[in-house]
Amino acid sequence: MFLRILCLIALVSFASCKSADKDVETVKTTEVDKTDNDILHLESPDGTYTNLAALLKEHKGKVVYVDYWASWCKPCRVMMPASAKLKERYKGKDVVFLYISIDTKRNAWEKANLEEGFTEHSYIATNYPKAKIFQLRNVSSIPRYMLYDKNGRMIDDNAMRPVQPDLITAIDGLLSL
Repeated sequence: MFLRILCLIALVSFASCKSADKDVETVKTTEVDKTDNDILHLESPDGTYTNLAALLKEHKGKVVYVDYWASWCKPCRVMMPASAKLKERYKGKDVVFLYISIDTKRNAWEKANLEEGFTEHSYIATNYPKAKIFQLRNVSSIPRYMLYDKNGRMIDDNAMRPVQPDLITAIDGLLSL
């Protein structure tokens, strides 16, 4: 009987604890410890900090297509018009397109943002290539795309390019779930 009560107390205690996930609310970059490479640290053009886990949490209930790119990457830039068309196709639907640059020169990234017409969901990875996601998913070349389901689970860590028609089928399939 004592053991049952002890187990019940432990169960209630664990259930009432909140998990300390690594999501960080949006704050200015200067206020964040960016030494933890388990997190993909991101900055928006206005200097606001976020991270990939927080973005996936924010967009829960939506399919998320992540485009890893850089201002100097010609194949990346060639794909941008197709990505814009795809984004337009899913306008008003539960699909989010995130653009994560691995640029090391912020001014080059900011200029490319303007050239590509990015007004939202564009970030620079401040801990490339050290972030765990780059190591685990062997992100050593770009462009690289990743596709997440509505629950924020990675479905494909080497997703199709925006010009590939089967990508529409994949996104539509995830939307229907």
